Amino acid sequence: MHNHDVSNEGIDRRTITKGAAWSLPVLAAAVAAPHAAASVEPPVCPECFSAGIGAAFTAQAVVLNNRGALAITTALNVSTQSCADLSLFQPVYTAIMTNATLTMTDGSEYTSTAGLGTGVGTFGAISAFNYNGLFTGVNYPNDAIPPYGRNAPARLCVDFTMVVVGLPSLLELRCPVTICWDVTNMVSLGTVILGAGTVNHTGIMAAG
Repeated sequence: MHNHDVSNEGIDRRTITKGAAWSLPVLAAAVAAPHAAASVEPPVCPECFSAGIGAAFTAQAVVLNNRGALAITTALNVSTQSCADLSLFQPVYTAIMTNATLTMTDGSEYTSTAGLGTGVGTFGAISAFNYNGLFTGVNYPNDAIPPYGRNAPARLCVDFTMVVVGLPSLLELRCPVTICWDVTNMVSLGTVILGAGTVNHTGIMAAG
């Protein structure tokens, strides 16, 4: 006659069944994890860079043969206050100037890469970037009676590469952006006589 321990056999079966039941959610979670990670959207360049106002604009043109070398000093105020979700990026960004276009009041346009710089800005604020540009060959007609009224800077557009870092991916994005400012409250002093002279301009940068 053989003796069987029925109670032990029953416990063993229940233990095996219970262990199998507990293993199912763990396996399901392990399978679901890669799918959840793959569903994270990659960051895209923000479209909330715009012109900030209020910076002083000064420029001096040294004129010969009615063509001026125009040196400009100003701060380029860049606003990111309209960004909808600041949690998408690290709080600071790098602004790299790549090209500048100057429009004069007579409608003529000039481009330059001289004096371009790089700076660091903060999302959600207005950040100032120093600009010391130089444009050559600018048209300055003769005007012997001050104040000088024949031509003046009217609009400045600067091309940037904005370097931003997305969250949580830490993916670096290089975003091309063009921002324009109108030069307002312009005062121009100086003369150009027989094609030569010096003209000084002062004004205020406004959102273009």
